[in-house]
Amino acid sequence: MSGNLKTSFRHFECVNVLCLQFLWAVCGGMGLVILIGLIGRVQAQNPGTPVPMELPAYIDESGDTIPVAYLPHVEVRDRRIFRSAAERKRFDRLYWNVVKVYPLAKAAGRQLNELEEELKTMAESKHRAHCRRLEASLKKQYKKQLTDLTVTQGRILIKLVDRETARTSYSIVREFRGSFQAFMWQGLALMFGSNLKSTYELQEDRDIELILMMLEGDQYKTPYKYRN
Repeated sequence: MSGNLKTSFRHFECVNVLCLQFLWAVCGGMGLVILIGLIGRVQAQNPGTPVPMELPAYIDESGDTIPVAYLPHVEVRDRRIFRSAAERKRFDRLYWNVVKVYPLAKAAGRQLNELEEELKTMAESKHRAHCRRLEASLKKQYKKQLTDLTVTQGRILIKLVDRETARTSYSIVREFRGSFQAFMWQGLALMFGSNLKSTYELQEDRDIELILMMLEGDQYKTPYKYRN
């Protein structure tokens, strides 16, 4: 082999070695990246490995970053302990009364919302006639349930209507039937020991609220009038 040929061959060998070393470095590096990625995945799947979380934050007046975390609503209730058999009996009676009238109060809230949406879509001159038709329909649908209520259940229903709608029964009658009708119905209610202007108060009606928590379970919501 001539000198020039030998020199060219050595040069070719060196280039090949350098290329192989370069490819090995690149492939080795890629392999290392892939390996690190696989390790990261395994660690992420390991329940014992903490995973970083992104939290919303704001910067205060001092320039410090304050993380903000929103926690789910949790109801904490202790077991009810009754001081006497009479108190337990009173609570059981209240429970039964609430169970009977609560569906009516929920229906009243739904009907009121639907009525307000319907009135928005029609001329004001048609409001009174539409309200009368709805009243006749509701009487037919709920007459049996309403006439079967006791005076006590009627009082609870008035309170629960305020809870569901953030309006007293008196204000609802006045808005849709006029002041005179509201005055007449209020006078009739007072004769039977009720008051259409009764409002729902969390502290005063805490036993009713406790019963509603028991009835609603995970679906429980605070009274409409107390929501922010």
